[in-house]
Amino acid sequence: MMNEEQIKTFATIEAERIIKHIIYLRKKQGLTQEKLAEKASISRNTIVQIERGSVKISLVTFCSLLKGLNISYSVFFKEFENEQALVNESDTEMVDLFKQLNLHPHRNEYIKIIQSLIDIK
Repeated sequence: MMNEEQIKTFATIEAERIIKHIIYLRKKQGLTQEKLAEKASISRNTIVQIERGSVKISLVTFCSLLKGLNISYSVFFKEFENEQALVNESDTEMVDLFKQLNLHPHRNEYIKIIQSLIDIK
């Protein structure tokens, strides 16, 4: 059983992961903070503060962000849990690099370079 401090730590880590996933989805969809704010009917300043970790995200704001990202709760959390399974099997640094690579405009070229490095015996 977790004590109060462990619960707070767990909640903080999960909240950070949720925000990182929202940022990832925003970028994956090619949305600016301003465009997501418009689609989610919240202020750009709120999105900036959330992405910086300056404020805690409320359930209402979370729901608005999902609406703005045009993603359902079930899809969001399925992707979120799939990501967690990958993290559990991988180093978090590698997962972050993979996310950055996935969004990079020269993604395919970098994948070829990485693959050629992996193929070196």
